[in-house]
Amino acid sequence: MLCQHCQQKEAIMQLFITENGQTREVYLCETCAKKTQEVSLVFHPAIVPEFLQALFGFNATTKEQPMEMKCPKCGISFSRITQVGKLGCSTCYETFENQLEPLLRRVHGGGQNVGKIPVRRGAEIRSRVEQRKLKETLKNLIEQEAFEEAAIVRDQIRKIEQSTGGEKSES
Repeated sequence: MLCQHCQQKEAIMQLFITENGQTREVYLCETCAKKTQEVSLVFHPAIVPEFLQALFGFNATTKEQPMEMKCPKCGISFSRITQVGKLGCSTCYETFENQLEPLLRRVHGGGQNVGKIPVRRGAEIRSRVEQRKLKETLKNLIEQEAFEEAAIVRDQIRKIEQSTGGEKSES
C-alpha cells in the first residue's frame, strides 16, 4: 500500500487517529511519519503514576510521609522512583529494599532465580531446591497446625538430607 501522504513510497506505519469521536486510518511511509504532526511518539510522563498504581497497587502521586527517605548516594526519593519507573543508582536497592521487595515479588512472581541448572551439579542443586520448597511447605503446615502432613514433609526433608550427605535442616 502506498503512503497516503506522499503517494510515492510504501507505507510502513498504520495510524488510528481519533478526533471528535471519529476514528480514521492513515497509512504513512517512514519519511512522512517523521515529518507529520499527526504522529506523536513522545512519552507522556503524566501516565507513569497511573501505570505504576495499576501495576503495583499503590498511588505514586500522594505524599503520605512528610519527610521522605532519600538515597544517600544519588538523592532520589522512593516516590520519584515510582514516578520515573527507574532506580537512581545501585545504592537505591539497599536503601529502598523494604519498599522494593514486595513490588518486585509481585512483578516477577517470587524472589528466587529459576533459570537453567548446570548438568554437572544438577542433581545437587535440584535436591537443594526441593529441600527449600519442602522446608517452606513444612513451615506453612506448622503455621496451619496440620501436624500429620508436617511430619510427612519433615521425613521427606530428612530423606533428602541423608541422600545428599547430611546437610542439616534450618528448621
